[in-house]
Amino acid sequence: MRNIEKVLLHRKSKKIFLVKDLDDNFHTPFGTVSKTDLRGSKETIKSDKGELFTALQPSFSDLYPHFQRGPQIMIQKDIGLILAKTGVNKESRIVDAGGGSGSLCLSLANVCKEIFVYEINPEHYDVVQKNIKMVGFTNITLKQENVYKGITETDIDLVTFDLPEPWLALEHAEKALKTGGWLVVYLPSLLQVKEFIEATKKTKIHVLETMELLERKWKIEDRIMRPEFEMLGHTGFLTFARKL
Repeated sequence: MRNIEKVLLHRKSKKIFLVKDLDDNFHTPFGTVSKTDLRGSKETIKSDKGELFTALQPSFSDLYPHFQRGPQIMIQKDIGLILAKTGVNKESRIVDAGGGSGSLCLSLANVCKEIFVYEINPEHYDVVQKNIKMVGFTNITLKQENVYKGITETDIDLVTFDLPEPWLALEHAEKALKTGGWLVVYLPSLLQVKEFIEATKKTKIHVLETMELLERKWKIEDRIMRPEFEMLGHTGFLTFARKL
């Protein structure tokens, strides 16, 4: 079960607050929301300072920004591309190796049938475990195992690698994937990408493309219409491949 019972959206600031306990008053910088209002069915509630909040049932997108961070997380722009390109759905079975903070595996678990997560680092493992508990997903199997030594699952639709040396686990991914299944590798440098692609040439894994995404927001206000001064540039290279 997830440990977040309700989400409060402060109307003016647009800040989101996560409520874990509906049996206690909830304190915010904008005043205290009573437990009576928290347990009620009203969508609009008011703090003791007169500040308005919208009470929502927590969605995955509400919880995502509040994940505990450990190692560098995969950014939503990159996760979205993986979801779109591979077409995973409620029938998909997935292996994710290099769980990190769990941003990718939890995003995949939000849409797939089941996912098996390999994370050998004990600190990263604990972070992923805490984030799984916060969201409350039950279709995730978290394994503190070294993916370089093998993948026990078979008939897999998608394997994702966020690893420094993914070519060392390439043979295991090939065995785990069903024919037509996807392998997606996330790497920070082109030297790593090149070494991975070279390694696939002796396997049934066929590389389709390598991509990076750049994200730029726009300011639209009154007569102002311009791009924001800062943009989210290079975060990593995504290499998409299939077992054929």
